[in-house]
Amino acid sequence: MNPWTFYDFLDSRRVNLIRSWLDSLPIRAAAKIDARIIYMCSVAIWPEQYVSALNGWPEIFELRVVSAGAQYRPIFFYGPSRKAVTLVHGEIEKSRLPRRVLQHADDNRRIVEADPSRIELHVFRRESTPREL
Repeated sequence: MNPWTFYDFLDSRRVNLIRSWLDSLPIRAAAKIDARIIYMCSVAIWPEQYVSALNGWPEIFELRVVSAGAQYRPIFFYGPSRKAVTLVHGEIEKSRLPRRVLQHADDNRRIVEADPSRIELHVFRRESTPREL
């Protein structure tokens, strides 16, 4: 049994915004993020370089993934249940994350805490076909 379970945020139309964001990224970057999530599901304690707290935002955190020189930042919170991690926003960091992005992620966190039906298990990318590669 995995020590952690990852969930994705759903908008009011029940669209998985995390999967939509990941699918908009280069295939290698999205695959690296999904691989990191698979790893993080399987270990109880994460390496320090994989997760970072966000100054001034005590409830949300960022996954730190670098691919092809770009810094990808899936933003999450711990919850809504024990040993659960919910991805609430995704961003590509250029220098630092703008306040509006962090506010949006925190707003999504509040939505999930008020209505836990606004999440689903993390959806991993389906296998790519040779044409897509």
